Amino acid sequence: MYTLRVMNSESPSALPPPKISARRVLRLLIPAFFSFGLAVLILVWDNYNPPGWQRAMENYLSAYSSSPRAILAEGSADVAQLPFLLSRDTPFQPVTPSVYFQTESLSAAIQPDSPESLGHKPLPYPVMELYCIDLSQADVAAAATRYLVAEHRDLTNSEWIVYRPAEWAVPAAVDKAWKQLGCDPEEE
Repeated sequence: MYTLRVMNSESPSALPPPKISARRVLRLLIPAFFSFGLAVLILVWDNYNPPGWQRAMENYLSAYSSSPRAILAEGSADVAQLPFLLSRDTPFQPVTPSVYFQTESLSAAIQPDSPESLGHKPLPYPVMELYCIDLSQADVAAAATRYLVAEHRDLTNSEWIVYRPAEWAVPAAVDKAWKQLGCDPEEE
């Protein structure tokens, strides 16, 4: 039989606890604070840096209200099911200015490639991303209640453009175009 002898005369409970060095504490706390800070930054970034379509719509609505984000939250925003059907012939017209693309109508005397047209390119179609914004439930004094926000891209530029129903468009044509683009997915 074997017996176990204690080499030290003191009992194990009487030994002082091992000391944790300050370096070890810092090695554990610095990554923890860094991770926490990164998580907070991601949450704050989402709030202050909305997607491009939302920024374009908020910029447009800021002409009508001091709180465009609240107005947009009251409305509904859906992704269009058939965005490639948006064209120059739809009863929606672009209303936001663009840095790269020609969104305003040119008079018949001005040619698209002339210096008077500011060198803007025509809007490239088809669009790949299109959002349907319905503000009929929101309390806003905007020009319309239905909007489209499309991302126009060519080889070198990309920009979000807001569309509203054209003044010449009849409501039935606007409703038909709205449905053709797939803006009411629950009705399908």
